[in-house]
Amino acid sequence: MINIRKLAAVDMLWLGERLIITEYAFGILLPLVLGWLSIRPTLSAAQPIGWEAILGIWLISIAANYVPLFIYAVEIARAKTVKEEGQSELAHARRYGIQQVIILVPFLVVVLALVQEARRRQHVDR
Repeated sequence: MINIRKLAAVDMLWLGERLIITEYAFGILLPLVLGWLSIRPTLSAAQPIGWEAILGIWLISIAANYVPLFIYAVEIARAKTVKEEGQSELAHARRYGIQQVIILVPFLVVVLALVQEARRRQHVDR
């Protein structure tokens, strides 16, 4: 399974720190705003949930998926460990590129990041 922190590191190594941090920030903001705009009419009306609300929820889930990527990218950039964390995975960049479609699966990146972070912390605490 894809490692979310490594995904951020590989992206940063390949495309540059500033570009990826900017991409991830826009990956949060743009779907969040579009999702809110899609959901808003449904919230103020007594209508059943329509396709606009479903689209809005999906867009918000995409924004949520970018949050762990953004956090990891900022952490990696601040620690200046882009090469250390991404170099070993650069050979698998194609795999990471293909697996990035998981961003489109509602909240999957969030769940994976939480599970992987819990495992990492458990391993460090030993």
